[in-house]
Amino acid sequence: MSDLDVSAPSTPRPEKPQDRSEQTPRTWRDRLRGGQPPARRRNTATPTHPRGRARRRGRKPVRRALIVAHRWSSLILGLVLVVECTTGVVLLYHAEIFRAQHSAFYQHTDTAPVISTEQAVELVRASDPAFDIGWVGTDGGIIAVGDKAYASAYSIDPGTGRINERVDLVEGPLGWLVNLHDCAFGCLSSPGAVPALHETVPLLDLTWSALILGVLGLLLVVLAVTGAIIWWPSLKRWKHGFRVRRRKGRFARDFDLHNVIGIISVPFLLMWGVTGAAIEMPFVEKAWLATTGGDTELAPAQDIYTPRPSAEGSRQISVTEATDSALRAKPGRLAYLMLPTPATPYYVASVAGDYAPYGERAFYSGDVSVYVNAADATDTKVVDKSHDRPLANTFYDKVFEPAHFGWLVNDWWRIVWAILGLSPLALMVTGLSTWFFKRRTRRNANAAKAKQRQPAIDRDA
Repeated sequence: MSDLDVSAPSTPRPEKPQDRSEQTPRTWRDRLRGGQPPARRRNTATPTHPRGRARRRGRKPVRRALIVAHRWSSLILGLVLVVECTTGVVLLYHAEIFRAQHSAFYQHTDTAPVISTEQAVELVRASDPAFDIGWVGTDGGIIAVGDKAYASAYSIDPGTGRINERVDLVEGPLGWLVNLHDCAFGCLSSPGAVPALHETVPLLDLTWSALILGVLGLLLVVLAVTGAIIWWPSLKRWKHGFRVRRRKGRFARDFDLHNVIGIISVPFLLMWGVTGAAIEMPFVEKAWLATTGGDTELAPAQDIYTPRPSAEGSRQISVTEATDSALRAKPGRLAYLMLPTPATPYYVASVAGDYAPYGERAFYSGDVSVYVNAADATDTKVVDKSHDRPLANTFYDKVFEPAHFGWLVNDWWRIVWAILGLSPLALMVTGLSTWFFKRRTRRNANAAKAKQRQPAIDRDA
């Protein structure tokens, strides 16, 4: 009979006497089995699924590549991305913080106005002739008259007709945060500016700061997409993707928290990533519009306004006339009015309608532009990005991009934006926790294997 024939009964061989310690039952289950622990047999069969299907060994190459891309992109640039997102959470309440910091700027009496916007412009011009006035608007109950560089503004109480004070709009800690988040320290007029980051990148029509912000936006898109694909547990087990195993140890808890936080915040992370990259890299916006069925060749309407020629020496219409003409063309609330210049001989009124996606922004809260010929109040042009364009373009301009800043909702709803804006920080903490845990476990396992091999090497020696 062959030695490999397992069908014939075999007589057990007598075993050598063992230590009493080895004969002593190790657990209460061993005692119930008769005092000896069961012999361990090595299972050489292929593990099977409970329903009979063979378990797949290892990960698929595509999934493995996604995991590697997700892990190392987050490890290399994750901290910079977390700083960008966390500062954005603070700037969600930029208007509220600015108003709280400059309470004297917003002092006003709740009485009927005794001064118009045109008179406010003349008042500032008379009190500070060197101030280069560029716009006039309303915010928080006061009339604001700002310079052409949008760097400083005067405040006038319309109830008393007096100037409150002049403030710098881009200075202080808030201006530093804006320069960090919006410009990556590339805005030269703001504190903390780094002139080198304002230089143009060779072979690219971008500054270094724009390139940094654009890459961070694209990285956020990559992390959101790869994370969602890695998380997907299949339709039959999708509920498992939202569980948090709190009593299964630190690794299981942090791993589940990472997955749940990530999948809940994916829509907002995609929105912030796409719009953030598109603000700095126009080709990203075109790619998004091409994907969603928009018009990628649609020329910006505000760039093609040409006022009708007027007779030489024509009288320039006043601020009040320009305001009335703009509100007749587009009824709503005047947010601010840009004054004409020799290069642009027309007024530009920013009007907020019933739906104002920028309504919570300080000073510049309008979303519809009305151009008024400085020499002819009847020559106007309304630029509303909800008209005469595909739905995908309207959605991007009226919903998708304003959602990046949280200006289309009030301060209470912006709490949702703030919580989800902190998700990259939570994802970094939970991701690093699981990564370090796996590294330590692997290191301990390797050390244990090396320790087990050492006695065999000593015996051979």
